Amino acid sequence: MFKNILRVTIANIANFGSSFIVGFILPAVLSVAAYGHYKEYTLYLSFVYLFNLGFNDGIYIKYGGVDADKVNREEVHSEHNFIRVFQIIIFLPMIIYGLIMQDYIIAFFACSTLFITIKTYHQNFSQAVGNFKVFANGNIYKSIFYVGFLLFGIFVLRSENYLVYIFMSVLSFLLVLLYYEYVFYKEYGFSSTWNFKNKFSIFKVGFFILIANMSLTFVGNVGSLVVNFGFSIEEFAQYSFQSSILNVILLIVNAVGMVFYNIISKKEDRDMLRLTKRISIFLGVFGGLGFFVFKGIIEFFLTDYIDSLSLLSVTFIAIPYIMVSKILIANLYRSRRSEMKYFKDSLIFAASSFALVGLVYLITQNLLAIAFATTFCYIFWFIYATRVEYSYLKSSNKELLLLASHLIVFYITATSFNILLGFLIYFVYIVLVSLAFNKELKDLIKFAKK
Repeated sequence: MFKNILRVTIANIANFGSSFIVGFILPAVLSVAAYGHYKEYTLYLSFVYLFNLGFNDGIYIKYGGVDADKVNREEVHSEHNFIRVFQIIIFLPMIIYGLIMQDYIIAFFACSTLFITIKTYHQNFSQAVGNFKVFANGNIYKSIFYVGFLLFGIFVLRSENYLVYIFMSVLSFLLVLLYYEYVFYKEYGFSSTWNFKNKFSIFKVGFFILIANMSLTFVGNVGSLVVNFGFSIEEFAQYSFQSSILNVILLIVNAVGMVFYNIISKKEDRDMLRLTKRISIFLGVFGGLGFFVFKGIIEFFLTDYIDSLSLLSVTFIAIPYIMVSKILIANLYRSRRSEMKYFKDSLIFAASSFALVGLVYLITQNLLAIAFATTFCYIFWFIYATRVEYSYLKSSNKELLLLASHLIVFYITATSFNILLGFLIYFVYIVLVSLAFNKELKDLIKFAKK
């Protein structure tokens, strides 16, 4: 488990390079408006996975916990060939429309849809069967390609056109897909097997998981969607910038979450799950120190985005809740609940989050209020999931006190003091938390050693 987590974490550290460039260097190269248009494209891109209509998610569920050497190769070939043909059928109308209308964004989006959905098939299959080496290498190559292309655009082409950087991302998607195709054929050989047999059952299971997964993604993007709709492109750029910074922090979170699905699918060890929940909360609280590093970078090097700091201070509060949600709750739903239950709960969560954020927008017309509403949505999901659906993960009063104090102390130190003083005060708070939870931390270390 540790080796797999390490592999995926290293891959996500490589992703940090591309996230850093998009999050920090690209905003310095593009105008605020151009960066806003670039982030508008990436916002739409976050929903590109809908275009597989659940097939990839069905593959994830079908092979979850199955050893790689025990899969039916003929079925795997049939599924691989099917998803390629299926995605080409979806791709053609979009690319034709984009070219006829001379809408380059639609054309780029069509290409991205084709490359990403087939790439996601390979990623889901690799994760499900526990082949994290292939998955990690794919992420590393993606980072190398993306970073290389972006640096070429920034320092060689010296382009200030956001379309150039969108094209670079599309090209990196293509190269990563070619890597996965190469590895697949090397491992399983060539086969022209293609049929509809059992494909509907994969769609049937995967569609509900797809919508449920995308509902959780939607909650993360609901603030950006509302801001994109109701504010100027410059204000949208500020909001999207802080979201990009938060995503940098969540790279390692996603790495751990990917590995845990394979583990939870095989066995539900409640002691391990409670341990993971506590670790997630502690890491989320300790991770607040990273805010002050980002604050320094923004204040000294990216002054055009200083307005995003107040938003970032709010979204950082949500990190402990997002960590528990991504690492535990989502994986427990996928492996221990029916697809319909996961579908219903996630859809209700997404709809209520959209209603809350939309209502806050209509009442306040304020970016900070929207950020608070989004953070509250994560807190609500955490409370519901750990107290209702998985009551054995229910937080103790001491744990709830930690979360409440974190919200207050972090927000005050992040907004009311300069970088150095805020960092020092929050660091003292971390030390006090470590002393107060000394026994729990020691127990965690002992359990982990076992």
